[in-house]
Amino acid sequence: MSKLVLYDQNGNEISERQIDRERIKIGRRSDCDIQLDHISVSGEHALVSTIRNDSFLQDLGSTNGVRVNGKLIKNHHLQDGDEISIAIFQLKFYFEPWVMPDSSWDPTVTRTIKQTVMSGAGRNDETLLEIGVNDSAGLSRNNTSNRMFDTFVVKQDALNNPSSENRTGVLRLMGGAGTGKQVELDKPVLTLGKPGIQTAVIGKKSAGYFLTYVEGVNYPLVNGAEVGATPYHLQDHDILELAGTRLEFYYK
Repeated sequence: MSKLVLYDQNGNEISERQIDRERIKIGRRSDCDIQLDHISVSGEHALVSTIRNDSFLQDLGSTNGVRVNGKLIKNHHLQDGDEISIAIFQLKFYFEPWVMPDSSWDPTVTRTIKQTVMSGAGRNDETLLEIGVNDSAGLSRNNTSNRMFDTFVVKQDALNNPSSENRTGVLRLMGGAGTGKQVELDKPVLTLGKPGIQTAVIGKKSAGYFLTYVEGVNYPLVNGAEVGATPYHLQDHDILELAGTRLEFYYK
């Protein structure tokens, strides 16, 4: 099980926290999972969201920011040995794989969902990808690690196109001010959504692209149906909905 080790400004170890739950909140408030009692730390400063063997660090709109290995971040896919700086405190992330018991994990079953007509115009409060606001990819991150999505199985006979490994996926924004904006999925992992509200990731494996839920009260929708906690194998022209935004996935 992965863990966070907390150090003070002199490099002395204060404590360590096992990442034993989906959400670990860091901040000055007493109800935070990791409490950092200093005036420069926001009440709810940062959040570590974990799905299976992958942990994501998010800045919760803190006043003084979060740095990983000296770089200011908003969203970061944690890697073994990452050093996190929050005010005068240092935390170090140690990755240790968690093996899910065989009895609690079933191979992915690719479901056939009848394409539905998405009626009505898109909402005006779309937040996914922040397309057309600050940059072309919003909450995207280029990861060199291939650790994500290594723990599930896809049945070969369920694949519609075995050559998907050599094809590039694209997301197209449907509705809102950025309607028609496109983002190529040319990075190993793309984070989607609004931190603290609903987020998911899209990762590419040899079988194609997979959508995986990270956090939120509700699971993302694909073609009007919830995908659940199991990584979902995206198919050409699937319609994705999360964080109040709709996108179309397709291969170019």
